Amino acid sequence: MVTGPKPLAVAIILAAGRSSRTAPAHKLIAPDASGRAMIIRTLTSVMASKAAQTVLVVSPDLPAIQQSVLEAFPAHPSLHICTAEQAALGLSVSLRTGVEQAEQLGASAVLVCLGDMPLVSPAVLDALIATQNEASPPPAAAPEWQGRPGNPVIWHSSLFPALKQREGDQGGRSLLKALGPAVRLIPAPPEELVDFDTPERLATYAHL
Repeated sequence: MVTGPKPLAVAIILAAGRSSRTAPAHKLIAPDASGRAMIIRTLTSVMASKAAQTVLVVSPDLPAIQQSVLEAFPAHPSLHICTAEQAALGLSVSLRTGVEQAEQLGASAVLVCLGDMPLVSPAVLDALIATQNEASPPPAAAPEWQGRPGNPVIWHSSLFPALKQREGDQGGRSLLKALGPAVRLIPAPPEELVDFDTPERLATYAHL
């Protein structure tokens, strides 16, 4: 039996936000109990998954994040750091930047991850990636969070144009809503689906 090429899933980590809710501390360089920055912990998990390549989207205004990553992953062949030059205009700019880079890498699906969700395991990420290896992959898949799609989300290439058309400070949430039951929900441990985006949660992260 002749089969086509294996789908190429590229992970995109959105790390260009201003972290205004945790100011003056920036959440993505906040350390855990071992001193490891949050973005490094997120990257470590994503790069341990079956994603073929990883795209990290950063802001030009936050060089400390890129510096931290380059120190932890010097010259890593599967890691691509790209800058969302107009990141201040909102999440959509970072998303568009990441999808465009993934397209250049030949992606047939993108796994969009948030930099402030470092506890998501490679097992959950691999379960999402596996949906795109099916004969008829869903347009999107996400971990189930309180009965609805959570983050991260994997998107089939048929949704790339729509993802790039987002505007302002919006990601793919409205697209997921429009897709409704077509979105595949994957079981996931709820304790992994935590975003550390407040001072209180950063204090918790510091002991993990």
